[in-house]
Amino acid sequence: MIPPDPLNSPLWPSMAAAHLADAPIAFDERVRVILPPVTEDQTQAPLAVDARGLLADGPVGDVLVIADLNPFPLTLRLSPVKAAPFVAFRMKIEQGTALRAAVRQNGVWRVGGAYLDAAGGGCSVKPATQARADLSTVGEIRARSWAAENGRTRLRLRIDHPMDNGLIAGAPAYFVETVEISAAGAPLARLTLSEAVAPDPTFTLLVETGDGAALAIRARDNNGAVFDARLPGPEAER
Repeated sequence: MIPPDPLNSPLWPSMAAAHLADAPIAFDERVRVILPPVTEDQTQAPLAVDARGLLADGPVGDVLVIADLNPFPLTLRLSPVKAAPFVAFRMKIEQGTALRAAVRQNGVWRVGGAYLDAAGGGCSVKPATQARADLSTVGEIRARSWAAENGRTRLRLRIDHPMDNGLIAGAPAYFVETVEISAAGAPLARLTLSEAVAPDPTFTLLVETGDGAALAIRARDNNGAVFDARLPGPEAER
């Protein structure tokens, strides 16, 4: 049974059926979707999902980010192998929409959300590949890490990539599909992205490196190109 939507989105039943039908659904205020009061650039709308409050009830599984009224509703999936259920990033917004996070825990999808009031049009602007004069830096990864709370490492990374969504005639979809974070060969987190993620995608994660080992980052786009970077152990938190 699909519970009533606190945000009263007309598409909630179809979103739940499409993406959350494999388990019971419960709205939970510990799943927080954090948005700015004003979104000035609809191609770079920032948001953060923080479900660390759920950890008091045990480990969690995948974290889904869903935008009801976007052309690509399932925006991002975080698989926190050894990471907190936290992610911050930017996305394209086509119109004002309910934004939700769904976190799998103990066989239940725990859901939180917020409404983003935006002018829209972020998914139908000129493709980034047409706006750039130089594509030679595509795939470059810049990253930093800091020691964070509870022995975790705060990782911030940026991938140079146009993230074209394929909605404009003559400009095929061209976007990063996956980002994998590991340390000493052990996976820490995996991101699965859609075309709705903003150009030059930037992410903040909280991973568990244990002894502060160096991090390996591997991204792959829908053309099969692979981009790699390595990052030393975390800096002291400032």
